[in-house]
Amino acid sequence: MPSNAALDALGHAVSGSIGTGISTAAIFPLDLVTTRLKAQRRLKGSEHYNGVVDGLRAIVSREGGIAALYHGLGPDVGKSLVDSFLFFGFYTYLRQRTRHPTVIQELGLGALAGACSRAITTPISNVVTRMQMQPGTESLSQSLDEIRKESGTSGLWSGYSATLILTMNPSLTFFVNRRLAKRVIPALEEEDIPVAWIAFLLAALSKSAATVLTYPFQTGRTRLQMPTELDCEDPLDDKKNQKKKSLLSQLLVLVEKTVFGVILRIINKEGFRALYDGLQGELLKGFLSHGLTMVTKGFLHRLVIRLWILSQPQLRKRLQQRH
Repeated sequence: MPSNAALDALGHAVSGSIGTGISTAAIFPLDLVTTRLKAQRRLKGSEHYNGVVDGLRAIVSREGGIAALYHGLGPDVGKSLVDSFLFFGFYTYLRQRTRHPTVIQELGLGALAGACSRAITTPISNVVTRMQMQPGTESLSQSLDEIRKESGTSGLWSGYSATLILTMNPSLTFFVNRRLAKRVIPALEEEDIPVAWIAFLLAALSKSAATVLTYPFQTGRTRLQMPTELDCEDPLDDKKNQKKKSLLSQLLVLVEKTVFGVILRIINKEGFRALYDGLQGELLKGFLSHGLTMVTKGFLHRLVIRLWILSQPQLRKRLQQRH
């Protein structure tokens, strides 16, 4: 890959990860509430929130004030930085190798980049979900140990099947964003962010569209990542009954533990609407987060490239002095 292409990929990765980290911290309380809303129908003896605003008020009043809204913020920002750096790096690199991708290719590139980055960050995602669901959880290492004790090492990647499907979310977002940009402002196809407010609006709208399409899988992933002691379904009963079942029945049980099985179980036991619990908060979160990420990313990307170009003469002088 040419040096300027490598620099462009690095610039996108660095600026994208910093932008994502900033937006993650800014909208973390919304993320915490929507996570609980997705799972609250399955929680044992937990109070139920009547929407996002009610959830925010309840957490502040009953769990220790404003600080309770940021429980798990550190691991989530760290995960977002790594995840975004890898995603933007993979996506930019892969897209540069395919100059004029078709619709299917473009969606596939985004999904592949997302799958590679999430394979590394899924354990941290599980920890963040656990910390958001259990206010008493104190540290990253404590959560990792608890997950390993409950489900073994493979449990750290619980919900990755849903994550593979959710990799379509960023690829759909980028696809819609690029198509909108191409129609609204042709210059956006090549120039990262020529007009900040237009870029914010396009990015936020594309993220919202992708979120609506993939939200049931987000709900399914949250259920898969829930601590077993919080789920009102007793996992021990499944193990006892499994011994009495035929091989076919046991295979069906395994299927039920995938994201598709979880979604079907939610529809059968809780109704279709349960798949969209917390959607309003997720849309608001996605609107703010992706818009802020892309605006920040555009600014930082240009800054990184300019700083690199400005530093080249100094680097050449130092190399010449050494030789």
